[in-house]
Amino acid sequence: MKKWGLLTGALLACAGAAIALTEIKIQNNAFVPQYAVVVKGEMVQWTNLDVAVHTSTSDTGIWDSGDLRQNQSFKRKFNQTGTFPYHCKYHPTMKGTVRVTETAVAPTSFGRVRALFR
Repeated sequence: MKKWGLLTGALLACAGAAIALTEIKIQNNAFVPQYAVVVKGEMVQWTNLDVAVHTSTSDTGIWDSGDLRQNQSFKRKFNQTGTFPYHCKYHPTMKGTVRVTETAVAPTSFGRVRALFR
């Protein structure tokens, strides 16, 4: 019985493994950071800290968060590599980009990159 308990615990630990999350704040009518670099399979979360309603809307129609009121969030998992520009549909000057890479890359001027240790 003890072996089954250990095996079950190990399986639950693997099933509950967290997916890396990159946070983008919406504040002062801007996406912060404006450019994000993530690894394929990771999640990005946009959180609206402004009083005004905003959205995270893909320029190519891949996603649309819908209205995000103050302190509301929207998450999206990026399963394909590429460069994904987005905007707020209510504020055309609010723009951002998510770049998705196959593996972690060294920091560049494109944006903040964090090392992943799994």
